[in-house]
Amino acid sequence: MSLEIPQLIARNQAIRRQKELFASGGVPDAAVVSDMIAASWFRSRACGLPPGHIFPSPLPEQEFRQALEHGRELLESAAPLMQKLFDAISGSRSVIGLADTSGLILHTVGPEESLKRLAAFTEGYRATEKSSGTNGIGTCLVECRPLEIIGCEHYAEQASGWCCSAAPIMRGKELFGILNVSIELEHYHRHTLGMVAAAAYAIGEQLHLRRLLGQQRAMLELIDEGVIFLDGRGFISAWNDKARAMLQAQDLRGREDLPSIRELIRESPLLDEVLTARKALHDQETTLHLRQAALNCVLSASPLGNCSGLLLTLRETRRLRDYAARIMGAKAIYTFDDMLGDSPAMREALRLGHIAAQSDITTLILGESGAGKELLAQAVHNASARRGGPFVAVNCGALPPGLVESELFGYEEGAFTGAVRRGRAGRFELADGGTVFLDEIGEMPLDAQVSLLRLLQEKELTRVGGGRPRRVDIRVIAATNRDLQEEVRARRFREDLYYRLNVLTIRLPSLRERPGDLPVLALHFLRRLGAASGRKHLVFSPECLESLTRYHWPGNVRELANAVERAIALTEGSVISRLDLPAAYVPSPAPRGIAPHGCATLRVQEREAISEVLRANGGNVRAAAQSLGIARSVLYRRLRRYGLTPDIWRKRTGE
Repeated sequence: MSLEIPQLIARNQAIRRQKELFASGGVPDAAVVSDMIAASWFRSRACGLPPGHIFPSPLPEQEFRQALEHGRELLESAAPLMQKLFDAISGSRSVIGLADTSGLILHTVGPEESLKRLAAFTEGYRATEKSSGTNGIGTCLVECRPLEIIGCEHYAEQASGWCCSAAPIMRGKELFGILNVSIELEHYHRHTLGMVAAAAYAIGEQLHLRRLLGQQRAMLELIDEGVIFLDGRGFISAWNDKARAMLQAQDLRGREDLPSIRELIRESPLLDEVLTARKALHDQETTLHLRQAALNCVLSASPLGNCSGLLLTLRETRRLRDYAARIMGAKAIYTFDDMLGDSPAMREALRLGHIAAQSDITTLILGESGAGKELLAQAVHNASARRGGPFVAVNCGALPPGLVESELFGYEEGAFTGAVRRGRAGRFELADGGTVFLDEIGEMPLDAQVSLLRLLQEKELTRVGGGRPRRVDIRVIAATNRDLQEEVRARRFREDLYYRLNVLTIRLPSLRERPGDLPVLALHFLRRLGAASGRKHLVFSPECLESLTRYHWPGNVRELANAVERAIALTEGSVISRLDLPAAYVPSPAPRGIAPHGCATLRVQEREAISEVLRANGGNVRAAAQSLGIARSVLYRRLRRYGLTPDIWRKRTGE
């Protein structure tokens, strides 16, 4: 619409007459009142608003503060542009208003006199058609397009001296708010609407950019590594919280003047090379010397397109080690609650284990194979301050002699034929922050013992083929079934390493030394292994438990667990009998008149045992099954297997 002031005044008077006609129940002339304005008038009246003065109520202060917080993104994007727009038209006695999608005016800019005259259209008021009738903000919310409400086109009489130019603020296809400029009628200008529409578009683009930046920020924070964008001068243009934490620069969070990367990283030949050459770099392990500490990390760099900037990514070496340790299953699962037994020797071992868990003291566990040395080591780790770190178990006797050092201490690229490119971390590095359990330490080669002694004393290691020592934070628990003092005398074990390991020694008793603990252990394995195989209700017969108790157990607790697992697999009923145990665990009953024969097979022993029990019970199958601790159905199957019939002993009893 292009109107000069005289034409505008004449048109305004014509619209006033049409509004009076509308107020008396008539229909406005379409040649004078546009369809948009007429439709808005009818909507306003349908809301119960009388034509004339309208006095809406402001929002309560607490609710308005909440609305401001909810609309903070819109307000922060629009406020600078609103000020610039006002500076451009400040001589026109105009008021610029910003409303949210509920029609609530969040912010206004304008001269104080004009703001007072438009009191009902300022901050804290809703300017919807329902509350204020036809007006720039309310009608734009309905029409969702740029529009003008001039003079008497307003439904409220107190706004009839103003021209309102309003435009929707869109973020993509989403309506986000309304921008409105109210100018006194005599200062109306035909280009105002275009200016408002352009400003609303700019605010929408700002909102869209903020969303993109927010998404970028969310993605950066989601990445589990430090990400740093550098400009051509080496100054940080963007980074995530992970990078700030790794570079110990949390105090710089929120600062607009970000520092140069060289201010944070005081020394790094590799980084200097990257910044100078502006070349790509992939997964190079390095040490960055920071303002107050050193950071061991894996560094990658990539140039940013045609510009001179760089993208750096940092991954903490320890986190990579932790991940690798988890992949390897380097985790302790047992605690002191899993250490069963109440014998004096076992109680003493557990007491010392609890003491070991209170510090990082080097601990040596002595005990026979299968006695539970690794279980005790895991319990110590899980009760210590290192419980959140990795637990890496190494069987020194299982490593090939020529590879012990490379497996334990790692190696650099090119250290030997077949070495992995970029080298590989050893078990000690994988355990950084946690515990290393060295089982069968007495079988470690002498060359590796020298490196281990240095590690225990200096808390640092050197990879095979490398020249730079690396600090590691580990706790060492060693174990052996050998007499290390005898190994020292035989010059198969270093004396200085023995004294370095023998700080706190825990002797784990064999199963033979604690026979009273055997029933508890056997029942524990029966419950755990039975549940794992879907047979929760298995029990031992008294004779079976007696046989287990009388056995000498050269393989200790590990052998007991294997024996119970075998019995669970073999038993066909719900009661495990002595017949389900290996022959070596059961004293074989000698047939009458026949001396025991050491070469009798298990089948012969089982057949003779069944015959003896049936003979003693006069052929009564029920009584014989009870004596054997097995079900009658199982006994019948065994009788068919051996071609036996209980009738033989019944007849003899009856004679």
